[in-house]
Amino acid sequence: MSGFVPEELIDNIRERADIVEIISEYLPLKKAGKNYKALCPFHQERTPSFVVSPEKQLFHCFGCGVGGNVFSFLMKWEKITFPEAIRNLGEKAGIPVSFSGEEERISGYKEELYRINELVAEIFQGELKKNKRAQAYLKGRGFDEETVATFKIGFAPSSKEFLQACQKRDLSREKLQELGLFFASNKESRAYFRYRIILPIFTSRGRICGFGGRVIDNSMPKYLNSSESPIFDKGRTLYGLNFSKEVIRRGNEAILVEGYTDLIYLHQVGVRNVIASLGTSLTPWQARTIKRYTNQIFIAYDQDKAGVAATLRGIDLLLEQDLRIKVIPLPRGKDPADLVKEGGDLFLRKKAEATPYFDYRLKQEMEKRPSLDLEDKIEILNALFPTLGKNKNLVRIRDFIKKLSHELDLDEESIGIEFKKFKRDNSKDLFRSPFLRKKDGREEMEKMLLQLMLDDEEIINIVEKEWDADLFRNSSYCLIAEKLINSLKEGEVASAKLAGQLEEENLSSLISSFSLSKSSWEEDSKQNLVRDLMGSLERNNLQRRINELRKKIKVGEDKGEEKEVERWLQELTRLKKQIISR
Repeated sequence: MSGFVPEELIDNIRERADIVEIISEYLPLKKAGKNYKALCPFHQERTPSFVVSPEKQLFHCFGCGVGGNVFSFLMKWEKITFPEAIRNLGEKAGIPVSFSGEEERISGYKEELYRINELVAEIFQGELKKNKRAQAYLKGRGFDEETVATFKIGFAPSSKEFLQACQKRDLSREKLQELGLFFASNKESRAYFRYRIILPIFTSRGRICGFGGRVIDNSMPKYLNSSESPIFDKGRTLYGLNFSKEVIRRGNEAILVEGYTDLIYLHQVGVRNVIASLGTSLTPWQARTIKRYTNQIFIAYDQDKAGVAATLRGIDLLLEQDLRIKVIPLPRGKDPADLVKEGGDLFLRKKAEATPYFDYRLKQEMEKRPSLDLEDKIEILNALFPTLGKNKNLVRIRDFIKKLSHELDLDEESIGIEFKKFKRDNSKDLFRSPFLRKKDGREEMEKMLLQLMLDDEEIINIVEKEWDADLFRNSSYCLIAEKLINSLKEGEVASAKLAGQLEEENLSSLISSFSLSKSSWEEDSKQNLVRDLMGSLERNNLQRRINELRKKIKVGEDKGEEKEVERWLQELTRLKKQIISR
């Protein structure tokens, strides 16, 4: 039987052949936490030390040291060759496998393309050693010699010089064209990469499947990737996985960045569990591949508009693989490479501050709608329910619903009911739940109080002396109230001027809307109305804290947290007295 095995065929069978299911056909496996255990079939033992991991799709015996993937197990158990293991597992997975002359020809052809890429990489590396400007560029960017050698970084010369170097190595122009390295037409022949720093793109096994090129001046485009070829598919490649996969497995976490430079800088300073998605669009295949190595991922994309959109798409794809996801809070306008260049362990400090994905999603949606009126809350729920629906952990779903309830000031049980309807109906349309259509009493009171402040400077004085603008729960109303108080202290309150001081367009719109709305209150009763509103809002705040304390006390009693429960009971008693006295 031939030894030629197409890499795509291996990947397809590996994805379909679950290691637990396959090994359980040969051994009685028992669940042990996240993994499965058995007596090792390859040496004599009394205590099970043979472990199978469904998450990592690996097995290992901690007694005799044998281990590997599903192919390794079958080869050792059946004493068969790798191609034979491929065929056997392919049959189990329902994937037909044969090693015909045609397949051998195709596989051999791909091997030839890989060989050409290796030789082309050597050409680029040789050109770098001759080009002082390219060397100075890399040195100026902070790349050391070891990094340049590890990542096989090179330089693409002119078309003429590149083609001459290829001819010396007897490389086929037709195959160079198929690899996207050379273009020929009736008018001209030219190399695809010219006068660029070259970064080889590796498969997970370390084969060079393509190239990326970066200019060393200000010309555009800044980056170029190889076009797709029989051995390069951008959506099925994770840059740097060949360097990081073992570190990711050992630490059970990976950091996802956008491209080459971020990964190389991090690798150079010792952060080795990094992979890049070759741009900003993560694919389902890449997400499945990540799952094979870890169940925890940190996303470190730029936080510009494109990066945020890519982060949100990535979250949904990674959730489908049941990964634990956090987002590293990069400063706007900075990428991981920038943080590394600023020195110290700034990137690792940012990683330590990583935000759980749901908190990140919620923050993004709330920042789009800072007024948080009723319609805004509906839109936020509709934006987050699809993401929430991809989560497979019921405990986490309950926690996220609780967070939504707290942040949006909506009934937790009602949100849960709406989410169940969403899951049941798989609805993509905006829902209009009866509980959400009801007027939010708190929201209406805060709105009325702010309208009164915009209408009368004396009301602003009363709020400053007898209340606190921070007690507005609507963040937009709170900001406007603070601006009003500060403006009055400076001697002038003008709605037009105030609207101009606020950068956010929706806040200016709120001021104009409230200021121009026809008031329905009597002039001589405004001060009494304001004090009634402030009293009601304060009681609402107290009742909210009371409800929170009751929940904490219940949980604390179940956990036996006696000291905390005692402290919460004392606060509860004090707040109850306050609410009675008002």
